[in-house]
Amino acid sequence: MATYGATFRQLRIGKNMTLKELADEQVSVGFLSKFETDQSKISVDRLMHLLDKMNVTADEYFFAQHDGYAMPEVPKVWSEMSVPNVVAVLGSSFYYTAGLSNRGQWEKLARWQRHLAEQASSAPTMGHWLNFDFAQLLLAQHQQAEPYPFVQRAITYLQQIDEWSIYELIVFNVFLQGMSVPDAQQLALSAKHKLVSQAPLSEIAGMHRGFLVTSFCFFMNRTRFDIAEELLGQMHSLHKEQSPQQSTGDFGMLILWCQGWLTYRRDSEERGQSQMKDALTIMRLCEEESLWRLYAAFSERIWQTKDDHLLYHSRLMA
Repeated sequence: MATYGATFRQLRIGKNMTLKELADEQVSVGFLSKFETDQSKISVDRLMHLLDKMNVTADEYFFAQHDGYAMPEVPKVWSEMSVPNVVAVLGSSFYYTAGLSNRGQWEKLARWQRHLAEQASSAPTMGHWLNFDFAQLLLAQHQQAEPYPFVQRAITYLQQIDEWSIYELIVFNVFLQGMSVPDAQQLALSAKHKLVSQAPLSEIAGMHRGFLVTSFCFFMNRTRFDIAEELLGQMHSLHKEQSPQQSTGDFGMLILWCQGWLTYRRDSEERGQSQMKDALTIMRLCEEESLWRLYAAFSERIWQTKDDHLLYHSRLMA
């Protein structure tokens, strides 16, 4: 497995960009050089900032890093790890699996799934089994088979955990696409209560925002506007309750966009489209280019179809 820095350097060279072209007020040439040679670590926020400048998605970055890698050992107690490390270690495995699916590399995904099955059998941790289940879920969806059997373990696991951490939020978001509406609704309600004790943590607050947006999209896809409206209300409440340190402007933009989508489908297409366009305009004015590109493309797809269930929404994370 290539290091984070080596992978970054490979992608930068592939984009024909120099260290000087990437350096800015957030990261110096010297820091970038040390990161690429594994002499310095980088925060998740800075890494995402640099990938955005290179027009590389997180999906592409982790796919490049882990192409052909051996699955890392899954920690037994996720709560003992820092938030960035949890996201990096767990997310990289799911990114790799999703990357194969997104690129239509089904034979490679099938081989990867067999490797995960062997690994889960030899080292039967919950993390290994969930990685295996996710690969099965994506293969089932490609084959237009029933995906529900492959989310059962994740559902059972999430139901048994009394207090959700970053790990549980990621698992919920990953397996949400295969869940039934009742299961997703029950877990969404559970998450609201199980996250309360950890809400003051800025990292948890950020994941909570992403959880609410992803859940909102799920129920919009299934025309459950009543549940979507309830989640929208939770977004408004969370936004008002957060401290200045936790609050982010982009979340306010996403709330406006989500409100427009709900209005577009349920009440008035003209008024809803206007609200969505207002949110997109604010994103551009605030120079949130990556956010604008993602939501502008998804907005166009919404306006071009009458059936949101056909839309792939899992990348819409706060």
